[in-house]
Amino acid sequence: MAARRVIKRPRLTDDHKRRRLAWCLARQRWNLRTWRRIHWSDESRFLLHVTDGRLRVWRHRNTAYTPRNIRQTVPFGGGSAMVWGCISHDCKLDLVSIRGNLTGDQYMRHVLEPVVVTHFDNHPLATRPVYMDDNATPHRSRAVVDYLQNNAVTTLPWPAMSPDLNPLEHVWDILGRRIQALQPPVQTLRELEAALHREWLQVTREQIRRLTGGTRRRVDAVIRARGGFTRY
Repeated sequence: MAARRVIKRPRLTDDHKRRRLAWCLARQRWNLRTWRRIHWSDESRFLLHVTDGRLRVWRHRNTAYTPRNIRQTVPFGGGSAMVWGCISHDCKLDLVSIRGNLTGDQYMRHVLEPVVVTHFDNHPLATRPVYMDDNATPHRSRAVVDYLQNNAVTTLPWPAMSPDLNPLEHVWDILGRRIQALQPPVQTLRELEAALHREWLQVTREQIRRLTGGTRRRVDAVIRARGGFTRY
């Protein structure tokens, strides 16, 4: 036995677990042909300066405050950039920058109208995709729900506290690692935003298909855990 890093996951109540399990059981037999119609969306916020609290340094005794042994930090990570993205087994939609806190009106004007509905309208009704977003307040406002219905966008019901079921979460992880590895590192929010858009374009179809193609494994993992935590 040895000390290990604590894994962070959303807090799951018994009700969350029941709903997650029921959602997965209802879709357990979906095949890839069905899953590939799902367009997975999400927003993510990226800090300009990421502070890793687990960082360690080798140093001599009484040298803790020498400059080379200090990592400088800034409050609140120096600011952040928020983006919206959407992927499916067969495509990747344009990344959208979100200014300030997302509202239902912003969601319609900057995401749904110019990106989602435009993309969905290019598909015949018989093969029209299904749109997934989570239960964030802007996504469930009456105006947004009405707008999607009026534009014939079918949505996938979503169980709360289930990022492990959304393959897009792993794309955010890819972007985050790439941004942190940039040399020289980004210095401003404008540079961070530009870098996010560049790295989004570099995510390949093969990478996305590996993630979306594993949806049944995610569903099975939740069922085995009876709605509880999974490794995803």
